[in-house]
Amino acid sequence: MANEVGSGGSLELLTLELKNERVKRQLSIEEIGRLVNISAAHIEKLEEGDFSFLPPLYVFCYLKKYAVELGVGDEELLARCRSELQAPDVPFLIHSSATECDDELVPPKSRRTLAITSVIFLLLLAAAILARAF
Repeated sequence: MANEVGSGGSLELLTLELKNERVKRQLSIEEIGRLVNISAAHIEKLEEGDFSFLPPLYVFCYLKKYAVELGVGDEELLARCRSELQAPDVPFLIHSSATECDDELVPPKSRRTLAITSVIFLLLLAAAILARAF
């Protein structure tokens, strides 16, 4: 599969450490997913070394959030993982807290568009419900 871990790389080391630490703490995939706000399906893919489910920058951000939560890895290991993923070298990802990644990855214009689309959807839904009521 594309973007899967090869043998002996930093990504393989990090994903193995993440899984071992999660198991050591007796956390299920669902529990760690809730802690780091990442879906259980994505946690499973990360632990399996399958990084094809999202663009590399997002995968790196997920790995970083997971690693920070469990206290696994260090800046050097994370930098090597970013390089192996070929994720862009974005300064805010290197020095920011893991919780900042998600918000900073979505440009303000995209957030506005999403908010407007959500409001329009809710208005259309309300109109459809009202139309059925009468």
